[in-house]
This record gives sequence, structure tokens and C-alpha cells, in this order.
Amino acid sequence: MNLKWTSEKSLRLSRILTIAVLALAVIILFLIPLITQWYDDVSGKNPIMPVLTVCLYLSDIMAIGALWELKTLLANISKQELFTERNTKCVRVISWCCFGLAAVFAVLSFWRLLALLVAIIAAFVGLILRVVKNMLATATELREENDFTI
Repeated sequence: MNLKWTSEKSLRLSRILTIAVLALAVIILFLIPLITQWYDDVSGKNPIMPVLTVCLYLSDIMAIGALWELKTLLANISKQELFTERNTKCVRVISWCCFGLAAVFAVLSFWRLLALLVAIIAAFVGLILRVVKNMLATATELREENDFTI
């Protein structure tokens, strides 16, 4: 039995975890009303079930979109398709989903201040992904130029 950790095993683990989290996000779509009711019951603060429900639906839909794009990106990487326009698009969509999450939680922070921390973290991740997207786009352009060079 080969116990050595390889990039192929790491990629396989990433794909499995992405699919598992994607499935969990879809399941959560159906549980949001229960989650928000439970939160209102245990929070001891003013009830915010309608606002929280809308915010969680919006954020879960964005998370599903980001996870779907991540699944596509990992599938492309497993096919050795690295510097492509499709991968650049995947990273771009994921970054915009992070910015969307930041906006949703920034709005939620008017009711619960802790949501502002989530908004800041999501915006920071979105910013990092924009930089990665720009690097990937540049690498894709360089690869295309090199493909046409004799």
C-alpha cells in the first residue's frame, strides 16, 4: 500500500470534498427555515427570522454557484487543462460569489454586528481570488502566445 501523499491524491480529495460540501449546501437550502427559527429561539435577541432567512437563501445560492464552479475547475485540472479561458472564468465567478456573500452579510450586519466579520472575510477572499484570476488570465494569454510561436 502506497501511503505517500501525491498531487493526484490531493486533487482527488479536493474533488470529493467539493462534491460533499456542494451536496450539503443543497440540503441546507431545504433546512434554512428551521435554522433561522432555531437561531431566533436560542439567540435571546430581537427576532430576525425574515431577514436572516432571505440572507441565508441568497448566501446559500451563491455558495452553490461557487462550489459548482470549483467542481468544474478541479475537473479541468484533473484533465491537465490548467491555463484556459474556462478556468479563468471559474475563478472569476467564484470571486464574484465571494463579493456577493460580502454584500449579503454587510446588510445582515445592520441586525447582527458579527455578520460584518463574515462580510470582511468574504470580501478579502474575493479580493485574493481576483488577483489569482488576473494571474491565471495572464498565464493563459502567455500560453496562447507561446502556442502560436514556431
